[in-house]
Amino acid sequence: MSLRALITSFDDDALVALANKGLLRRAQKAVPDAQVLHFDDDEAGVQTGGQTVTIPAGGPQTATCDCPATGVCSHILTAVLALRDSPEPTDAEPATPEAPTVSASDWLAGLTADQLRKFAGADFDGAAVLAATAHVDQRGGNAQASFPSPEATVTFVAGQDLKAALYKGPATRKRLVVAAGAIALRDLAGVARDAPLASPSAAPAPDSETMDAILRALEEAIGQIFHGSAVLAEERLLDLAISAKVQSAPRLMGQLMTLSTQAGWAEAGDVRFEGGRFLAALSRTYALARAIRLCPEDTDLLGQARRSYQPVADMTLMCLGLHGWTTPNGARGLTAYFLDQETGEHRSATVARGAGMDLAFTAYQAYSNPLWGTPAASRLSGTFLVLENPLCAEDGQISTGDKTRAKDIQPLRTSDVQNSPALIRRWSDLRADLRVRMGTGLRRAAAPVPSLILPHSISEPQFDDISQRYVWRATDTVGQTLDLTATPDDRPRLAKLHTQFPGAVALLVLTSVVGDDLIHEPVTLLLSSLGDVEAVDVKFRDLPAGSALARAKAGLLQGFQRLTGSSGTPLQAAFPAQVLSQLAEQCRHLQPDTLARLAAGAEARQLLILADRLEGLKKRQAPEDILATAYLCQEAMMMLALAD
Repeated sequence: MSLRALITSFDDDALVALANKGLLRRAQKAVPDAQVLHFDDDEAGVQTGGQTVTIPAGGPQTATCDCPATGVCSHILTAVLALRDSPEPTDAEPATPEAPTVSASDWLAGLTADQLRKFAGADFDGAAVLAATAHVDQRGGNAQASFPSPEATVTFVAGQDLKAALYKGPATRKRLVVAAGAIALRDLAGVARDAPLASPSAAPAPDSETMDAILRALEEAIGQIFHGSAVLAEERLLDLAISAKVQSAPRLMGQLMTLSTQAGWAEAGDVRFEGGRFLAALSRTYALARAIRLCPEDTDLLGQARRSYQPVADMTLMCLGLHGWTTPNGARGLTAYFLDQETGEHRSATVARGAGMDLAFTAYQAYSNPLWGTPAASRLSGTFLVLENPLCAEDGQISTGDKTRAKDIQPLRTSDVQNSPALIRRWSDLRADLRVRMGTGLRRAAAPVPSLILPHSISEPQFDDISQRYVWRATDTVGQTLDLTATPDDRPRLAKLHTQFPGAVALLVLTSVVGDDLIHEPVTLLLSSLGDVEAVDVKFRDLPAGSALARAKAGLLQGFQRLTGSSGTPLQAAFPAQVLSQLAEQCRHLQPDTLARLAAGAEARQLLILADRLEGLKKRQAPEDILATAYLCQEAMMMLALAD
């Protein structure tokens, strides 16, 4: 590939991957004053800002500048932009036409398995696991794969090999992440792996030696995180998470990857790292690992979906909505949520793929695909239906098998929802219901729990810097508040949520535990349309603007709250959260007086087991004692969050 063709392949996204957005903006401003000194197939020279940039045949990654800055400077980016826009010389001899540049995705798909293995080396097996968590974005001839853990991106530029991939992330993980990105793109192109991963359900449970290694790593992570060696914890936890021996425990795998990400934040001094939250997450993972060590075949602990379905009588169901999801370990799917008219129970049905399986599958695809004989699963949202020949598991999950058929499908009537006993109008009733359905401890519902609620009003969203989520405050009929949250990716589709109440029929929400928080995520908005219900599944459709009356009422209510100074702060587990934060400080520097004060505070609040643990920490600060105390704190937080 000629240098001119290579320079052309570096679009703005590739230049951001090479440096950053700030440098690119500076470079763009300097382009008019840049002067191209020479530009041929072997080398290019550009003068800009009083500096001279030389770009050899290897491309922008190998460019040099005579300014004192190290690495890729703004002068190099300016040079690439100037060369990219420079015209072909008019007096050049006619050259042999160059073959079209092969896109990065096509080039990766054309690699042999041996070539990929040779590049990845000892990281190949881990990269094969990590590839399932990749988010792939194809941009013209280039392609980018990003990963949540480790937080990293790799950009493949058309015409460049694996070694020249543009990488941002932990320096020690470059080969692993580049190989994982390449595997993810090959999977997307339909290239078969030479040694497919066994599905998690077929893999043996983690052995005792593996679990002992995980427990040791979790114990050692306390000292590493709080005494300046977080990178050791980050790498060790990631290695364990992507180990083939942990594939059969996706719940544990996801938690280990999350901890690795948090350790990376601690190493980088990232504002998202908070010591108390890290201890809470570490304690949950430690408790889960110990439980799996004792009960290695317990599917509730492993997180496997090894359900046994049994035939039941035909069911009359209200389909409340559909939700697309992904997990930290790369599993993804579509879940439909129902209300059983006869029993009043919430039920669900899921179409999903495990980590590393069928990379072309997406929730959007499943949303448009047939289900139970209907032309598309999306047709079920907001309907009444009779399910013929259903198969059900003990937990209420309905099989999506082909033998089951949906018939007598009719739109839900507004009155059906408004008169349903499952519709919750007061948040005290919601908390009581969740206490029963969510469970406690390690057996707290791993899957999100659906609820149908009717807020009286919803405030405009605010961004929470700590959780990195948008928050809408929903008020019930008696003035209690409930925080509804969504990720930044989902926020655009929910932009008009605060204009829907009062006015909408109901809102389907999913409640789950994320970190040490109980979150309520909007899933489907149920609107009234000529007496029928129109269901808007927010993962797939933008919310419409609320009615003028609803917007006016919402504005008046929000204005009244500001005038009266009502913060609407819901009940929070303030003391256990304070203890977690103080525990993190104790890990850095032991202060017996602080522990004594916290123990007295726990006893005064009748948290007697926590008080005993805090007293014990004054005498013995072993990692398992610290983690046991942190686990009690986060359990107390969950209990208080669901208290009346």
